[in-house]
Amino acid sequence: MQAIADLIVASQFPMAIAWGPELRLFYNDAYAGVLGDSHPGAMGQPLPLVRPELWPRLQPYVMEALSGQPAQFENLLLEFHRNGKLERRYFSSSITPVRHCGEIIGVYFVLSDCTSRVLAEQRHAFHLKLSDTLRGLVEAVHVMQAASRLTGEYLGVARVGYGEIDTSGRLVSVDRDWTDGSIPSLAGESRELDSFGPAIIDQLRRGRTLRLDDIALDPHAAPYAAGYASIGARSMVIVPLIEEGRLAAIFYLHEQRPRHWSDQETALAEDVARHTREVVRRARVEESLRDEKRVLEMVNRTGQALASTLDLGTLLQAITDAGTELAGARFGAFFYSSEDEHGEKLQLYTLSGALREDMERLGKPRTTEIFRPTFKGEGAIRSDDITCDPRYAQLGPGSGMPPGHLAVRSYLAVPVVSRAGQVLGGLFFGHPEPGMFTERTERIVAGVAGQAAIAMDNARLYEVAQKSAQERDALLQSERAARVQAERLSHTKDEFLAMLAHELRNPLAPISSSASLLSMQFKDEPRIRQTSTIISRQVRHMSRLIDDLLDVSRVTRGLVKLKLGVVDFRDIVSGALDQARPLLDEKSHQVELALPPAPVYVRGDQTRLVQSVTNILNNAAKYTQKGGRIALALESREGRMCLSVSDNGSGMPPELLPNVFDLFTQGARTLARSQGGLGLGLTLVKRLVELHGGEVGAHSDGVGLGSRFTLALPCTEAALDAVAAPGPLQEEGARLERPLRLVLVDDNADAADSLSQLLSVQGYHTAVEYDARSALRRARAERPDVMLVDIGLPDIDGYHLAQQLRAMPETRDTVLVAITGYGQARDRERAIEAGFANHLVKPVDMTALVRILESVNASAARAAAPAAAA
Repeated sequence: MQAIADLIVASQFPMAIAWGPELRLFYNDAYAGVLGDSHPGAMGQPLPLVRPELWPRLQPYVMEALSGQPAQFENLLLEFHRNGKLERRYFSSSITPVRHCGEIIGVYFVLSDCTSRVLAEQRHAFHLKLSDTLRGLVEAVHVMQAASRLTGEYLGVARVGYGEIDTSGRLVSVDRDWTDGSIPSLAGESRELDSFGPAIIDQLRRGRTLRLDDIALDPHAAPYAAGYASIGARSMVIVPLIEEGRLAAIFYLHEQRPRHWSDQETALAEDVARHTREVVRRARVEESLRDEKRVLEMVNRTGQALASTLDLGTLLQAITDAGTELAGARFGAFFYSSEDEHGEKLQLYTLSGALREDMERLGKPRTTEIFRPTFKGEGAIRSDDITCDPRYAQLGPGSGMPPGHLAVRSYLAVPVVSRAGQVLGGLFFGHPEPGMFTERTERIVAGVAGQAAIAMDNARLYEVAQKSAQERDALLQSERAARVQAERLSHTKDEFLAMLAHELRNPLAPISSSASLLSMQFKDEPRIRQTSTIISRQVRHMSRLIDDLLDVSRVTRGLVKLKLGVVDFRDIVSGALDQARPLLDEKSHQVELALPPAPVYVRGDQTRLVQSVTNILNNAAKYTQKGGRIALALESREGRMCLSVSDNGSGMPPELLPNVFDLFTQGARTLARSQGGLGLGLTLVKRLVELHGGEVGAHSDGVGLGSRFTLALPCTEAALDAVAAPGPLQEEGARLERPLRLVLVDDNADAADSLSQLLSVQGYHTAVEYDARSALRRARAERPDVMLVDIGLPDIDGYHLAQQLRAMPETRDTVLVAITGYGQARDRERAIEAGFANHLVKPVDMTALVRILESVNASAARAAAPAAAA
């Protein structure tokens, strides 16, 4: 017994012995720290009385030891009072029987406080769960709710929530929170920060976490107990979130009773708060992008509606509906004036979000300080709360909003003014909640008002034009001219076309690959071969249209940069003929070519010049009946060259000739649209030739009499770079004995799988990965010969993936090929800088891809030959 006592006293670990029938306690100094304020009174006291709240949990283990069997427990959660506070700690212990002369006289136990380790493990698991949960959420309110719920359930807190501070820094609003059911939710409520005590709020504004175990005992919070009582909180942890030097949000934990908040709980709340804020901010950005997309789509639909009808009622209802949705208003109306057949003025309107009978019993808007600026065309009126607006108060008691009026607090009104300065009416929007309309909302609605003015002008012009054929023609021409001018001035539309062209490349890639695969696998099936040929031809047609869309957009915005050099224009003509050959052969055209024997040197961008001549040839082939004749003649005199492309096709009417090079201009066509196209090719020709300092022209003797297009450029002297360079070195016939190993990396499963199948049929060993990280693992393990990489990958973009592959010893010799929908010059340059050897645009030109793969094969074979010989 004395030896055990000496061992206990000398140990640095919490140890104790309970002996005798009453299990009286003897312990060392380390165990005294566990007892806290119960020491030293616990010395010699019966164990069940020292910690009566713990005895029911410990008794089974003690009894087991007293029966002669050693007992132990691991990571046992115990709740007890120490130093006046309720604590929750995790302990591990071994309990051993103490014998004297063969008889058990007590128990000896060693105690270990493992709270820190257990909590660390639990925190790690919690953070993993939190990250996984928040990662799948896209709405900010759902992020707030999920983070609050997980924290509340983990810490056993009555209420957890996320509140945001308004820009004035005086009001906190809670969108979502979580409760265990014992305390009311605060979701949807807003409260003044000062109601919780200036000293408390000042601490939060300085970025310091607030921890109150008992509000009644805190000198700063106690005077404001009423504010805390209104939310049912007695103890709390509040984590401030500071952005750009101001308090932007808080993350709070509330209890109805006093609670001792541990350092670990506070630290976890701070971690969750920061994590939640980052995810909420990202979700808000994504919500903003989705909202911007929605606005652009609505504006586009509204424009299409305006262009598709001239009925005034239909147009104005569409304007009202669109404006109400874009403004986020609950109610919308468009008031405008019209004249009946007797010349009397009528006050008419369209509604959105309200019934017509609700408006009819209110009467017409009065010319007050609120409505007068709108109907006088003096500018927009926007009020966060019209009931508190001075202009509303000037109406006097009983003169304000009439009984039964729609509940309106947020108010926005924008005049609709014609191009001639005439006020045509006004758009009015309302919402029952304050502060719903912003400056951005006002700008959007102003744009809608501009569209409404154009629509009303056009509709009225159309109505007047119906009275007289001569006036009708003049007004329709004016309308078309106005539309053409608006389209030219529309920067937004140019951006839209560029985006549309890029997005269309991705679905074309799997279509093209699948068509080629069908043609190869079913080459003996005539119907399938014919079908795949049709699909491939139409994909090429779509690709040309997309390229024209992108080029027109870039040219009109001045983004095209020419790579100038001295070139022989005879080579330009030959290259254009090669590119146009499929269409010429398809329509069985007879081509007559007249080229001078001597070189015709010009200074220009060879690619762009070939593109220009190809567009002229395609235009001639398209508008010439099957089996027609197309003649090309190149001549040079007096320092200038001129290429003439003439045909015996459909020709052009005289009124079309002045505008034949304008955007979207096309000749007459049947309803079947058999000629196709978007009216972009000749516009692109004109812009590119003008960039080279040249000019283009068009002539036709009339419909059915053919057309002649001319392209003229200044000539230049032959330069060193114009000397014929030797052709590309032919690859030797050597090939690897094994098939090339290819890895395709693309998050578009259809595009990746179809291209993989197509390459497999051609004898290549292919593998597919749909994200960059998987591609890195496969590349490290398999060391492929070639990797075909998409740029727009979900986790790591293709540029960074290429840089990482180039840095890996395993893939230093792997040839990287970018396959992407990004096809502009700066995209190619960036790909080469990132480490790509080649850059191909979707849908992939299989001839070009196979040429690259054959080159890689030959190079690998030559490199392997010396090693094999050795």
